[in-house]
Amino acid sequence: MYKKILVAYDGSEGAKIALSNTLVIAKAFKAKLFALWIGGFRAYYHETVAEVDEETRAIDSFSDKLRRELKCVSKKENFEIEYAHLQGNPAKLIVEYAEKNHVELIVMGCKGHSGLWGNDLGHVTDKVSENAKCNVLIARK
Repeated sequence: MYKKILVAYDGSEGAKIALSNTLVIAKAFKAKLFALWIGGFRAYYHETVAEVDEETRAIDSFSDKLRRELKCVSKKENFEIEYAHLQGNPAKLIVEYAEKNHVELIVMGCKGHSGLWGNDLGHVTDKVSENAKCNVLIARK
């Protein structure tokens, strides 16, 4: 049924729950598994080049941390996870990445790092579920 599955992964508790669920499904269907982090969007102007460099290093460092986490999970679960990092509008880029890679299922946590909506759906999860052309699974605790 599912040949390609995408999990939105930002290292948050919700993302880890989503990853755990995704692995069960991907293994059952022998699907290709993509993990995607959309992060490091710069919505403001920096005052110095050093600030830009510092933020770029922080973004790269966090992306490397996520890549290492996923590599450990991949090794432990004996299942390949293809990681990608993009910058920009998270909901839009998740939907576009899924379309570009012919993903049939997107799995997301009900909320990521932001606690803006409390226990309800996070803004990104809500937008992806509204706009994706494929199925979206929202993983909860």
